Amino acid sequence: MPTTGNTKPFKSYEEQIAILKSRGLIINDNENAKAILKKMNYYRLSAYSLTLRKNDVFYPGVTIEDIVALYDFDADLRKIVFEFSAVAETSARAYIAYYHAQQYGPLGYLNNQNFEDELKHAAFLKELFTAINRSSDIFVIHHKEERGAIYPIWVAIEETTFGSLSKFYKNMLLSDRTSIAKEFYGLPREYIENFMQCASVARNIAAHGGRFYNRIKLSPAVKMPKKMQCIDKDRPAAYIYAIYALLPDTEKYSMLHALSRAFRRHPFADEKYLGLPANWFHLFESMQS
Repeated sequence: MPTTGNTKPFKSYEEQIAILKSRGLIINDNENAKAILKKMNYYRLSAYSLTLRKNDVFYPGVTIEDIVALYDFDADLRKIVFEFSAVAETSARAYIAYYHAQQYGPLGYLNNQNFEDELKHAAFLKELFTAINRSSDIFVIHHKEERGAIYPIWVAIEETTFGSLSKFYKNMLLSDRTSIAKEFYGLPREYIENFMQCASVARNIAAHGGRFYNRIKLSPAVKMPKKMQCIDKDRPAAYIYAIYALLPDTEKYSMLHALSRAFRRHPFADEKYLGLPANWFHLFESMQS
């Protein structure tokens, strides 16, 4: 049997509750606290309590319900990030497929001469056709059975992940990246390259239940426009902005209002712990193209 070394010993729910109480956390209902710990795990609970204590001592008046309120806010935020990054991903697919087919034809994506790096292009195709071969999507099966397994870009691109799509865009010829960024986003291509990568990272965090609230550093850093440099480039707020910037204009207000509603539903959550300034709503709104 392996030794525990410096690992802390197992603690029962009752012992965990006793520890929290000894550190000043107000717990009025032990059974409710036990249910919370079963749902959240002690160390996830502890991560959401970081802004409510100094070292291991809770500030006066902090309750276990306060910690749950931050957890619930973050759960809402993950849903917003996931939903709107999916919208950004879908629109990016449409923009790229339309532009590339217009420039190079339905199968131009297979030609490595239409991309900057041949090795990256080959890696993309390998990943793409692995996904296609595993796909059970009706439109893929149709092209496999009825179209000789020939997939135009507007079909093939639907099988890419957001991360793979981001890499595809970054490997397009410079003139193509520049044109897509200008035509569909109204921004320089350097921003779109970075925003796609960051939006993909944010979506993965959301999909796996990661924490955004009071997260100090995310990587890679977001390339923030000059007007938005009041937001720290590696905080969650910057990643939220990257997703926002990739949205069609018709969806931008929807995202802003979803965020605003989340803060209203969970007033205990403080926007500064995402890196958002007090005027974040109007600041984002002013950047709408």
